[in-house]
Amino acid sequence: MKLLFLIFFCLQSLFVNADNLFNGEFIVTPGTTHTYTLNFPEWNSIYENYANVTWNVSNGTVITSTKTSITIQWDNIPQWLNGEGTIDWYEDLGGTNSVGYVELRNFVVGVLSTCNGVLGTPANFINFGFGTNPGPPLSPGSISYQYLPVCNITPGYYTLSNNTIGCNSGWRGLIEDHTPGDIDGYMLMIDGDNQRGEVYRATVTGLTQAFGFEFSAYLANLNAADERPNIQFEVYDMANNLIGSSGYFTVDYDINDPWKRLSFMFNLPKGTTSVQIILVNENNNTLGNDFVVDDISFAPCFPPILASFSTTDITEKAYTCNNGSVQLYSRWPTPTIPFGNPGFQWQRSANNGATWQNIVGATTMNYNRTETIEGIYKYRMYAYDINNPSQNFVSNSLTYYVQKLIVNSKTYDFYGCNPTSRELSASYYMQFADTDAGAPTYNYNFTWSPATNLSNTTISNPTISLPTLTPPPMNSPTAPPPTIYNYNLAISNTNFVGCNSSANQIARHFNPRKVAIPTAFTPDGDGYNDLFRPINIQDYPGSEFWVWNRYGNLVFNSTGPTLAAFSWNGNYSNGQPADPGNYVWKIVVAGCPNNIFNGNGTSNPYGNVQLIR
Repeated sequence: MKLLFLIFFCLQSLFVNADNLFNGEFIVTPGTTHTYTLNFPEWNSIYENYANVTWNVSNGTVITSTKTSITIQWDNIPQWLNGEGTIDWYEDLGGTNSVGYVELRNFVVGVLSTCNGVLGTPANFINFGFGTNPGPPLSPGSISYQYLPVCNITPGYYTLSNNTIGCNSGWRGLIEDHTPGDIDGYMLMIDGDNQRGEVYRATVTGLTQAFGFEFSAYLANLNAADERPNIQFEVYDMANNLIGSSGYFTVDYDINDPWKRLSFMFNLPKGTTSVQIILVNENNNTLGNDFVVDDISFAPCFPPILASFSTTDITEKAYTCNNGSVQLYSRWPTPTIPFGNPGFQWQRSANNGATWQNIVGATTMNYNRTETIEGIYKYRMYAYDINNPSQNFVSNSLTYYVQKLIVNSKTYDFYGCNPTSRELSASYYMQFADTDAGAPTYNYNFTWSPATNLSNTTISNPTISLPTLTPPPMNSPTAPPPTIYNYNLAISNTNFVGCNSSANQIARHFNPRKVAIPTAFTPDGDGYNDLFRPINIQDYPGSEFWVWNRYGNLVFNSTGPTLAAFSWNGNYSNGQPADPGNYVWKIVVAGCPNNIFNGNGTSNPYGNVQLIR
């Protein structure tokens, strides 16, 4: 009981008030069930046996719990809200308290993003046409709402109209659609229902590579009520896999400037040429959920002037080996050229874009560049108005990888006491290579020479089988010198002409003596048995030796390589003599872990030694 009291007293002194000691999901969908486990490093059998644990949960229901885990079903909340749940855990033995905060997320608030360069010709532009009221119904599959041929629509219905005057009580009266003066142009009029869901869908085809795409639309809030339309943009591929989502945008009511442009940017996955663009109504209330949509646009985004290694698409990377020439191309992304008298200057960077220098003579839209030294180089087009040079644009950057094949020299140590065959492994790499995802895959040819003792001379990892050696006597004055086998490894990267390199590979075949470990030593300075050391350990490069006292404290450690370096003189590291008595040692014999003769008559790589004074 006294021991328990002392443990309890010590633990009380470790009172902790910690935030979130749990593992689990902390952004969850309302109504889902999740399990959380304790991540408290001090938790042990004493806590498990004696601590009392209290759990408290807000905005959730506890399904099951133990002292170190809990399963919670989080509450359902209205779909137009986000919420927060908490997990509070307390144990009374050490006084530890932890609180975890869980976001109950129905939606993500969107951030408007637009093209920072030049918008290309829209791949799809939807203005809903023009004509007299009411407009015709939209094609099947493009809208989930019901059509009414009048403008005084009710929740869950839509129509096409060229104005909103007199349509519903309390609605803003718009005399025209988003385009000023377009009194006959239609806009899509929506009376939102109380279900989150799709409002409008269109398919966009014939897409090509760009620096992102901008999905935009103009919306106007028709009702000044407190609840406002919440709209989300979503983009799917043709297999209904989500590509991008904007989060939701709130459309404010503005009597002076009703039309709000909503947009978001996303990247098109490589190879995707068709997508589905969708407008989603995020508001789950009919009150104030009334709006019109016009001029939906889906357009590629480009820099003001475009650079590429290709004339047919946007290729921003090129590769070579040792040296090479590459063609640089530039073009305007839109039919309209922004300068009346344009000038051009290609620029080059050899430090990943930190600084740029003009390439002498590179003053045309297309230019052939030669690099003679290996490295990674960037290029860009600097375009300007010759009559007003302060008016200028800079293109996207191109990267040219002028690589070099490097083959590393290697030395392998083999031991006659361990005659097992083993692999040699080619060590090589492409210097200045592209390390990004999507980098090219390279193929290589290998040639080892001579073929002596090798299983195969044309693979990266051949097996080497060396002759059997007769072990020397343990008490030989020295071990015989290693037999040296020299090989040349030549490698070629077959993706490039002349991309070759080679290096020397050395196999050293040692024939070491067995290691002997004394059982006692007398460091008294008389010149006899003054040092404790593994005899013959110097025959094994890469070995390691340790000595501990009876309290488990390390008193000596060495990796050699000489016998003198492996020798312990019986002193501590501060030079003070170690106490007489029993010490524990351990040895790792490189290549031959069992080639040991210790004083106990075994090959164990550990044992005891007596220090006698």
